[in-house]
Amino acid sequence: MPAGVTKCNAVIVAASQTSYAAIKQIVAGVFSSVAFAGSMAEAKQKASAGLCDIVIINTPIPDEFGVNSALDIVTRFPFVQVMVLVKADLYEQVTYKVRGYGIFVLSRPIRGQTLLEGVRMLESMHGKIAQLQNENLKLKRRLDETTIVTRAKCLLIEKKSMSEEEAHYYLERTAMDSSKSKKEVAQEIIRELDPDQ
Repeated sequence: MPAGVTKCNAVIVAASQTSYAAIKQIVAGVFSSVAFAGSMAEAKQKASAGLCDIVIINTPIPDEFGVNSALDIVTRFPFVQVMVLVKADLYEQVTYKVRGYGIFVLSRPIRGQTLLEGVRMLESMHGKIAQLQNENLKLKRRLDETTIVTRAKCLLIEKKSMSEEEAHYYLERTAMDSSKSKKEVAQEIIRELDPDQ
């Protein structure tokens, strides 16, 4: 596992403790923790609380079949990966219904090795999505900083009659002299020169 990547937490949704225990025995080594949910409502609560990264649904579930809630989970919580286990005769129908949502479907009966490989694939996908999310957050922060700095430069040009080069130099020098980031200095300039913003 690459540095900085932690193991996932899983929730297994099953109609009985027996089927939960059978699945957990196969996949437990992949996860930091594995929890039981006896209903899709409970699984959604755990996803909403951020208690799981991967949800494994062994259909049918007492409160519903499980596929509609699987769709709801991946729509509401895009960083949660979902696997649905269905009887072989329902595999095509369920796969068609969830196509395009990133839900992984396996048919039962299922060999333990196949289940384990599927779970490892989900864990790998979760890690990749987490990396992309971190990169996205960094880009958003940079964009936010660039937007604020650009707004401050425009105010210096407009209200202090500076050239673009002078505004840029003023921001850099003030940041260096005050041991602040350019963003912090830009925010102060915006507050000073455009207090209504």
